[in-house]
Amino acid sequence: MPLEQGSSREAISHNIATERAAGKPEKQAIAIAYSEAGKSRQDAEESTQINCAGVLFRAPGPLYLLVRRSDTGEWEQPGGHAEGDETPEAAAVRECEEEIGVCPDGIRWPVRRNPIPDGSGEYTCFLQDVPEPFEPKLNHEHTAWQWAAADALPENMLVPVARTIELVTGNELDIAKRMAAGYLLSPQKYEGAWLFDLRITGTGTSYRKALDEYAYRPPETFLTEEFRERCYGLPVLFLHSKGALNTQEYRDRNIGSIFFPYIAGDEVRGVAKIFDSDGAQLMLTSHESTSPAVIFRDAGSTETVEIDGKTVLIEGKPSFLDHLAVCPVGVWDKGGEPSGINNGDSQMDENVQEQVPAWADALGKRFDEAYSTLNARMDAIEQKGGETMPAAELRPDASGHEAAAAADLAAAEAAGAAEETAEAKAARELKERQDAEQARLDSEEAERTEKERKEKEEKERMDAQVRADAQLRGENAEMKKQIEAMNAQIKALATPPSASDRDQLSAAQARWDSVAQMLGDSVPAPLHFETPIAYRKRLAEKFQKHSDKFKGIRLDSLDGAVFDTIEDQIRQDAQAYAKSPSVMPAGRLLPTIRMDSAGRQITEYHGDMDVWLNHFKHHGVVAKVLRQNHGAR
Repeated sequence: MPLEQGSSREAISHNIATERAAGKPEKQAIAIAYSEAGKSRQDAEESTQINCAGVLFRAPGPLYLLVRRSDTGEWEQPGGHAEGDETPEAAAVRECEEEIGVCPDGIRWPVRRNPIPDGSGEYTCFLQDVPEPFEPKLNHEHTAWQWAAADALPENMLVPVARTIELVTGNELDIAKRMAAGYLLSPQKYEGAWLFDLRITGTGTSYRKALDEYAYRPPETFLTEEFRERCYGLPVLFLHSKGALNTQEYRDRNIGSIFFPYIAGDEVRGVAKIFDSDGAQLMLTSHESTSPAVIFRDAGSTETVEIDGKTVLIEGKPSFLDHLAVCPVGVWDKGGEPSGINNGDSQMDENVQEQVPAWADALGKRFDEAYSTLNARMDAIEQKGGETMPAAELRPDASGHEAAAAADLAAAEAAGAAEETAEAKAARELKERQDAEQARLDSEEAERTEKERKEKEEKERMDAQVRADAQLRGENAEMKKQIEAMNAQIKALATPPSASDRDQLSAAQARWDSVAQMLGDSVPAPLHFETPIAYRKRLAEKFQKHSDKFKGIRLDSLDGAVFDTIEDQIRQDAQAYAKSPSVMPAGRLLPTIRMDSAGRQITEYHGDMDVWLNHFKHHGVVAKVLRQNHGAR
């Protein structure tokens, strides 16, 4: 096929496809096409580095739109190279409009980003749900299209496209696992929710600018299976709540929850279901950051130390995971340089890890004398931007004199008494809130139960109506079928047979009647509306049982010469059966009528020949001779 003249994108694309169809490698085909267009080798080389994008359309079923390439015959999704400074999505939309004539409006999101073979660019695949399959209008780049199910893909599929369809097929847990493994990008839309891959917490050292302190979360405490399991169902809020999460804050801020937590490197991450469309839209259009809120209530669960002149809050095991907030910046950000966060001080991590054992030993030595003081420490909760109330400082070199210990003990007892009163009040308030919450939950449960009952009754009523409608449709269809059959019969009755049909009917009746007479029977006359072939089949069926070879076949499906042959064989088999001694009755002579080659009617008789010969036989006389007895001599 000759190459097209010109330097337009359409001409270059056509020439690349032509050269590839002729067996040229990808890069060579591109170089030839650009040379034909009068462009430089550098232009051709740069074209191999342009990123590509396409859209995988998914209709209910699910069914996926596939188009067949005109050069290789492979099935793929519509898409192609980006032009200039186009974004991947803009390129994907334009390519769809060029290749299939339309790119329907709707939400589309990137599901995979793969390197292009033999090139330095990437191919971004977008997924878009459409309400129903539509008919594309193909240009010269593709020759066919189809909507295919994931388990019925055509042969010669482009491997990355087949892999993408495989990855996006499954339930929400399947999708979450593939996101966690890096096979799918975040976020992914699933039914009415968005699935986001979020960081729950980091480990190591972070810096809280608002408090001018470093915080250290030991990996051996947070990167554990126990901590991961505690993250199931963790609420995801839009910004931090004001204090610990409560009912009102949950109602106002909750946008989803973590349902698949996992450990990745030095972070605990999780895939969340985000049900709030506004929150999801904000997370889609801006850089997402997260900040965990955890509560430390246990004595000794946090401690501050001085390292290289810097204050470091060393955190232990949290007593409660309160929530995960989506916010502009978070303490544990790992990408870029968000405002107020510093994660790059690796030397600080090493120093902290060296200091922890000494701090732990010192804490153990002074645990008895500091126990009350540690109990009196306020609860620490990490808030938006890292607002954590640090514990009272515990120095490893604190004095051990008895006087100091006594003073510390007295102060601790006073603080403990005050805290006990506060704790009692807090416990009472907590009990009241719990009772109110339980009452609300009971009321909601009752409403839900009543709603489910009504929905069940409505569903049963609708199901019964559907069954009744289906039965009525079936009855109507059967009635319509019967009416149509009756109309056909009435029409046939109203049409008199032709002279040719009458002759054929008479001949068939005569042939089969001779067989019936041999069996002491007769054949019925043709019906008024019956055709010759139908009458012959009806008569053949009457004697079909006497033919071992054809007694099991259906004659109504045979026509023409095939039936003629089988009909003759059935008649011969019936005649042979009638002639057998076990069937032919004694004292009877039955005629058989046949036509010879000249068209003359020949009548042959079968049976007991004495029936005919008796007319010519002389009947014998039986005499009885009586002799007179003259007595004895």
